[in-house]
Amino acid sequence: MGEQSERTGRIKDVGRAAGAMVVGVAAVDAFNEFVPEGHRPGDLLPGARSVVVAGNLGPTAGAWRCPDHRVMEINGYDFRENVAIHVMSDFIEREYGYQAIQAASLPTAGHQAPMSMMLAAVLAGLGTRSLAANIILHPEYGMLYYAALLTTLPLDADHVLEKDVCPAPPCVQMYRKLGTTPCLASCPKDEGGCLAGEIGPDGRIAYSYYDRERCTARSQNFGISGLQKSLLDIINEEDPERRHTMIHGDFFTQSVSSACFYKESVAQCFECMRVCPVGRAYKRLS
Repeated sequence: MGEQSERTGRIKDVGRAAGAMVVGVAAVDAFNEFVPEGHRPGDLLPGARSVVVAGNLGPTAGAWRCPDHRVMEINGYDFRENVAIHVMSDFIEREYGYQAIQAASLPTAGHQAPMSMMLAAVLAGLGTRSLAANIILHPEYGMLYYAALLTTLPLDADHVLEKDVCPAPPCVQMYRKLGTTPCLASCPKDEGGCLAGEIGPDGRIAYSYYDRERCTARSQNFGISGLQKSLLDIINEEDPERRHTMIHGDFFTQSVSSACFYKESVAQCFECMRVCPVGRAYKRLS
């Protein structure tokens, strides 16, 4: 094993020990084919050579099965992978003397983040896109939350998965019989939902549709977008008593809390992932 391969393995071990379920590496140049300037790793860290991606499970098996929707609304499950990224970044700078930063993954305006964690996960060999809103599915764990770091340290890059994770064999069988899949049936576009798609004769995704604006308006009711929506309603409310009630009501209170602390979940709809067969073993306790 060469020196570069050895340090790549050490960094992955550090990430997994810090809580990441999976860790993969992508070469910086691999992004150039898919994203424009301004959203590439080198635009965020000049001289970047490698992108290290950490993935972790979201809701626990108990949370997936909980009948009370407030569990998903209150508890944030998308933070553990960030811990692993910080630990690996510190390890790279301390042990090898190269620069490392966490990749910017949250949008500062609109929906477009400075860098795509979905693409990073695919290029690092951790998953492929799905019919369900293009969510990246890991072949074993299904939906994971991803975070990444950028470093000037050269590392061995992993290979992109050769086999698509979605559609899973049961979904192909269902599509052949019923013309739909579990995720598409959970939120069909023609019935006011967000999803549509087709599976080709080869058993691969032939066409997929995702209405992001409809999904955002219906499922992401808290966080920054919810706070903005509430503020506009409050400002335009002329009745002082009603305005007072709106300010101190549960909806505005939770919107402020989720925006200020970013602990609460900002999305309340997991239906397409709840019915996805990929990674089902990690959603259901035996």
